[in-house]
Amino acid sequence: AIPLSGRSGEVRPFRLLGQYKGTLVLLEGPDGLYLIDQHVAHERILYERLRRSLLGASRASQRLVTPILLDLAPAERLRLLEQATALERCGFGLVEMSGTEIGLTAIPAVLGVDEREKLLRALASAPIGGGDGDGGDDAEALHARVLDSLAASQSCKAAVKMHHPLSPPAMEALIAELFAAENPYACPHGRPIVLQM
Repeated sequence: AIPLSGRSGEVRPFRLLGQYKGTLVLLEGPDGLYLIDQHVAHERILYERLRRSLLGASRASQRLVTPILLDLAPAERLRLLEQATALERCGFGLVEMSGTEIGLTAIPAVLGVDEREKLLRALASAPIGGGDGDGGDDAEALHARVLDSLAASQSCKAAVKMHHPLSPPAMEALIAELFAAENPYACPHGRPIVLQM
């Protein structure tokens, strides 16, 4: 029996049955069979770990030798420049360039090369709140949104993949950490993790 705690804090005895096609972890519980998607479960675990580490006081930032130029629509450019101070707290560095361009001088160290422009363009096209961009609430909302995007993106890439066999101790560790998570029922993108039969 594996003592796992659920959201309500109650301890339930589960018995590990094994793995199905290297994709689902099967558990026998007192009230049925539990099917757990190992990729989505690991994604949730990594997301919560990464989010906790990103909430720390300092964020590692990678300075770029040559700025990357982002050509944006005037409204998008203005929106990003209004959020530049809040974005610096997340590890981004932005400088105003001529025309409709913004120079990206630093990126969060955890952010992959392919993700930097995608995330900034998404932030530029969707304003936070209704304020002028330098209010405390807007800065905090932007900060939370960037952290969520970074953590979700990185956790999905790093999570154990489907059709990957796991050893029984690895499955037990995965399940134990999953049910200790804040939300053990859905990944950061909203996909369900556990199916009870």
